Amino acid sequence: MKEELEIKYVPPSFSTHLIDNWHQHTQGNKSTKEYVKKFDEFLIRCSTLYRESKAQILFRFRAGLKDDLRTELLVKEINELEVAYASVQDLEFARTTHTFKSHDYSALVFRPSSYTNPMI
Repeated sequence: MKEELEIKYVPPSFSTHLIDNWHQHTQGNKSTKEYVKKFDEFLIRCSTLYRESKAQILFRFRAGLKDDLRTELLVKEINELEVAYASVQDLEFARTTHTFKSHDYSALVFRPSSYTNPMI
């Protein structure tokens, strides 16, 4: 016996509210991982209510990113949403890793004031 899916009624006000929230979604102070996760949730929930082309969805994703990440996607000419998701997350990871490593090297710098010669 095949199980049939029950289609439930969604009030128009809910649909409009959901789509409006998706259109206003931006990265703000969120990490790229958080932004991508929430954007993807909106995409899944709204795709049954509202149809957009792949180009429009990518445009919406880029528009919500921080300026530097948006610029990176444009410079790299990324035209696929999944590639854009991965690229911005990789870029943020590389930046945080590089910052952390450069901070670690500062502890290895010779500072005469902290050096004591036991022979003196």
